[in-house]
Amino acid sequence: MSINRDMKECRLIKEVFTRTTSGVQRRDWKVSGTIQAAIYKKNESKMYGSEVYLQATHTGVTRSRNVKAGDRLESDGVTYLIEDCNPDSRLTNLILKVIENG
Repeated sequence: MSINRDMKECRLIKEVFTRTTSGVQRRDWKVSGTIQAAIYKKNESKMYGSEVYLQATHTGVTRSRNVKAGDRLESDGVTYLIEDCNPDSRLTNLILKVIENG
């Protein structure tokens, strides 16, 4: 299994707060750009102690460094919430959760 072969074009969606005319802050999602990411279904047979990993549905890797927890990825019509990311290694590791009403 080659990670380079599994890399797909994904849209990176970031959270942006805008102020309405009444002064209330509203949360909007704006497309920040595209990144290459490989997304895999989580292996259910392995046991991990992390609560964030247990709630995740998918894992992924990307070369991009401008992703952070709380952003969203959209690939093949499926929207993922980035629960956690670790950019400390050569590839950024992503822990993802599918958003049903994305």
